[in-house]
Formats: sequence, C-alpha cells, structure tokens
Amino acid sequence: MIVLKKLLFITSILVSYLDASPKWYIQNNIPSKSYEVIGYGTGDTKEEAEQNAKANISKTISSQVSSSSIMNKTSDQDSYSKSFISKSEIKSNVILDGVSIIKSDKVDDKFFVALKYINLPFANKVALDFPNSSLLSKEKNEYLKSTILLDELKNEFGFYPKVTIYNGKLTIGNRTYHINKTMLGKLFASKSNKNVKLNVPKLLKNEDFYFIGVESKNKGYLTLVQIYENGETSILLDNKELNKHSKIEFPNRDEYDGLQAYLSIDQDKAKDLTIAMICRQEKDFSYFDNISTNKEKYAKVYGKMFDMLKNCDLHSSVTKIRK
Repeated sequence: MIVLKKLLFITSILVSYLDASPKWYIQNNIPSKSYEVIGYGTGDTKEEAEQNAKANISKTISSQVSSSSIMNKTSDQDSYSKSFISKSEIKSNVILDGVSIIKSDKVDDKFFVALKYINLPFANKVALDFPNSSLLSKEKNEYLKSTILLDELKNEFGFYPKVTIYNGKLTIGNRTYHINKTMLGKLFASKSNKNVKLNVPKLLKNEDFYFIGVESKNKGYLTLVQIYENGETSILLDNKELNKHSKIEFPNRDEYDGLQAYLSIDQDKAKDLTIAMICRQEKDFSYFDNISTNKEKYAKVYGKMFDMLKNCDLHSSVTKIRK
C-alpha cells in the first residue's frame, strides 16, 4: 500500500510537469536539417534555459563524435587509435558560436527554449549565409590570401571573399563571426618573399632561447611582430631603417641570451607567428603601444596588424612550441 502511494505521488508529479511544459518541449521533435543540432533547455530564467540548451547541444555533438570513433574502429589497433585521437580533437574543439533561438515559452514562471546550432565547419556555415556570392567583394590582402582560413572560404566561393578582422571578430559582407582559437590558428601562415628573408626556428621546446635573423635586398623600415595563439600581439622591433642587402639579428647577441619560448601552465603546445615586414616608409604602431596595458583589448588587435602588412615586403613563419 505504501509502495502504491509512492507511485501515485510520482505519477502526479510527472503529470503536473508535463502539463506545465510546452508540447514542442516535451516531444523534442522540432524539424531540422541533417547538419543542424537542436538543443532543448529549461530554467528559472531565460539565460539558465539557454545555457541548459547549449549543454544539450554539446552533449549531442559529443555523442555523435564518440559514436563515429567507435564506428571507425578496425582490426588494425594503430589505425583505430589515430582515428579516435582525431575525432576526440574535433570534440574538444567544439565552440557553440552562432546558436539561434527557434522556440521560447514561459509557463508558470519556468522558461523553455530550443536553440539551433549549425554543426558544420566555418567555411560551410559562411557559404550558407551567402547563397548569392556575387554580392561579396574580393580580398586583396596577399597575406590573408595565403592563410588556411581564406583557402577554405575560396573552396566554397571560388574566390577569396573580402574579410575584415577587428576586436576578435571577422566580418564578411554583412555578417560578423566570432574568431575562436581554431580560426585564429588558421590565420597563421608561413609566407615567403624574394626581397626579405626571415630566419626563426620552426620548432622549440618550452623556455628555449632563440634569435631572429632578417635579410633584406631592398632598403626600407623593418618591423618585427609576433602574434600568439591567444591573439596577443607583440611588436619586437619597429621602423628600424635598413640599407640594401642588410642583415640583422634580433635581439643583440652581445647583450641578450635571446628570446625565450613560452608555454603557460595549462599548455602542452602552442604556435607563434613571427612576421618581418619591410616598408618603404615608416608606419605608426602607437595604436598597439597605447592599449598594451589593457589585456582584454590587447589580445584582439591582430586584425589591425594584418591590415598594416599591405604594401610592404614580408616574410612570415610559424613556430611550434612543445614541452
């Protein structure tokens, strides 16, 4: 008899909950395309409901990745391991940018939301936003056109679409996208130039010391820049006047042990982008100096640096740092 009362009590709670929930939320059957993930969430506030819906999306994507890893298992243990590692990396890099609310209700002081996330690589998402690509302008910045990110966009559109990078965001046409760590890494490119040669190690261990060498065929003003994985931009040397066929080493070996490779406590590996740019005239880099004390802004100024590469000879190189 006691058991029966408990069952009746639980049943009444369940019925009460169902009555207080929107039908679309209970059924979880909002129509979606194959590349769309719908997440459902509820909470005492709309913000809490949205966070729970995002967690629901993340869980769904994680389950898809895990299932894909298991399905790729073969009799070759080594092949399986490589496949699993690759899929796990995809899972860990999921960042829910661009989710949109497609349903929202409030019932008895409870909020219910459904969010939509397009589970596609960035370039594919952009292509969906611009079915008429003829409306887009073409990118002219030679450095940006050498990056993986712009190559992926070119594969979708057949040309390099013009991009504007500012304050950690990338704008194409009338749409703006948040630049996450993965995307920033795809903006790191090794680009050579016949007029300037940059010598910097391709691989370093944490706390290794090293020097940067630059050779220039033409006279001009040399600026050395490093951009790090978190977006921080460091001007090592600016507007140093060079004559034709100059060679320099930075920093001065007689005064310093060199630059030092650095990994933060939570990093096992990192990438640094080093750029040597030689311009015909001096350029004003005070913008970077003035905000270098504001860490939040400091980490998002690399877009302006990419703009300043225009009309200069440049050689860039990516250095990998390992423990």
